[in-house]
Amino acid sequence: MFFIPIVTLDKIYITPDDEKIYFLDCTRVNGTNEIISRKDESLDSQIKRLAKELNNKEIFLADDVVFSGSVLKTIISKFSELEVTVVGIIASISTMNSYLYFNSNLKYGLKTNYVMNDSVIDQICERDFYFGIAGSGIMIKTLNGLYKAPYFKPYGNPYERASIPVFYEKYFSTGCLNRSIYLWEEIDKLSGEETKIKDLPEKIINTNENEEVVKTLKREIKRL
Repeated sequence: MFFIPIVTLDKIYITPDDEKIYFLDCTRVNGTNEIISRKDESLDSQIKRLAKELNNKEIFLADDVVFSGSVLKTIISKFSELEVTVVGIIASISTMNSYLYFNSNLKYGLKTNYVMNDSVIDQICERDFYFGIAGSGIMIKTLNGLYKAPYFKPYGNPYERASIPVFYEKYFSTGCLNRSIYLWEEIDKLSGEETKIKDLPEKIINTNENEEVVKTLKREIKRL
């Protein structure tokens, strides 16, 4: 049976199997248009490897949400340089502008479950508002390496990342910290031990890896 391989940019909602669905690890660096890999293998190296492994001139891309579509356009261009054509995109949600653009420019267009009106201010995912959850937050590039920042203070900027009004930032961030404290207290109860920052799936900006997660969060909520 003929099928077109899928390369997904999100493995939380779309599970890779390395047979029909492959994973491309990439994310945008906070405050820039730079797209990088979250692991040792660079973005360009991953794309070259995938182009060789797939041995296919046509692929689909998959992602959770298509907002401006800029990341997908960059990935499409990089595959095109290797003579691999992205013929379609699969996504859960898309803005109308991106929906119309990709349906006009790709062979099979963009298939999505829901099209948002372009007047929508922002699209957010709940996982970005919890501390230490895998795949959450925005990537921060520092001199010491790559770190994650959830979308609330003191780690991230809720106005820039989620369009939360500035005068609600403190109130909003306090709520996110309290929810994260509750989550990690429950996790610690179930595991029977105190989770430390170094135990988290990704490094969080401005934290001490040897400190307990709950202790870190309780200290920061007092500082807000």
